[in-house]
Amino acid sequence: MIISERSQEILEHYWIENKEENRTWEMEIITNDTVAQELIEKGFAVSRGRHLKLLKKGWDEAKNCIRRHRLAECLLSDVLDVKKDKLHQHGCEFEHALHKNVERNICTLLGHPETCPHGKKIPRGLCCKKNISRPHRLVLPLTECDLNENAKIVFIKTDSSQVMNKLMAMGIHPGLTVSLIKKKPSYLFQMGESQFAVDKELAEKIQVRISD
Repeated sequence: MIISERSQEILEHYWIENKEENRTWEMEIITNDTVAQELIEKGFAVSRGRHLKLLKKGWDEAKNCIRRHRLAECLLSDVLDVKKDKLHQHGCEFEHALHKNVERNICTLLGHPETCPHGKKIPRGLCCKKNISRPHRLVLPLTECDLNENAKIVFIKTDSSQVMNKLMAMGIHPGLTVSLIKKKPSYLFQMGESQFAVDKELAEKIQVRISD
């Protein structure tokens, strides 16, 4: 069920104050409060005097809002390399675009992270519970591949034009298949008929997805 961004922000505040800060907090309802009206009409809350009391459906959605926000921060930090002081602002903007299936894909892509870049706990989702015995990521650095395992290059994680140009000059592009041959003394990988040896720092820049 889609609700307004402001209502999502209020639900997040409920979760943080009551579940994480262990404070008893309920929003005071003011005249013509559209957020309160929306949350009541959609079955997330009821009015109790002058305050808004969340129902179970509301707490479940509050948990989901927190989860989406913190996963958005992880994606922005780990994949898009957004600076830490900008994560909360951009995370707020990005989380509202995450639908259920997209959220699950991002969580799996990141390896079901337990905390956000600020160290706050990310509520578990169904995808996390299914992978609790064998967690995995959809995308990982080339350095973490098993030897002789085929992987497809997804992106190059760097903001350095020099590093990007060096890898592009080697013919390393998204969509190509690579296979790691050795990890010591350097990372040796094969791409097509060619083999390349790079140090760990450079190999970590090559983000891949394990081929099915």
